[in-house]
Amino acid sequence: MILPRLKAVASQKLHLPETDSAGNYPNLTEILTRPIKWDLIRQQYDEMLKYTAALRLGTAEAEAILRRFTRGNLQHPTYQALTELGKVLKTIFLCRYIDSEALRTTPY
Repeated sequence: MILPRLKAVASQKLHLPETDSAGNYPNLTEILTRPIKWDLIRQQYDEMLKYTAALRLGTAEAEAILRRFTRGNLQHPTYQALTELGKVLKTIFLCRYIDSEALRTTPY
């Protein structure tokens, strides 16, 4: 199994699943940060799928898509939604990593 490498795993932050859910995780308060912006992901979902399909079908190159997002500014809503989705995936991975001793001790 190939796993992502995260520098300084001990200093990573977890994103909350909901706005008022911090109280559900009293032992994690030091590593919790802001909630995920689910509305942003929902609003940009169709655009995210469009770019994903273009990459998979080979009708667009990653560099061209990134150029579109970074041309002008990094405030492109689809770029922000993809960044937010990345935070979701990173939080899920970190939770699994923290929970699973086998995952933490598996040699890479």
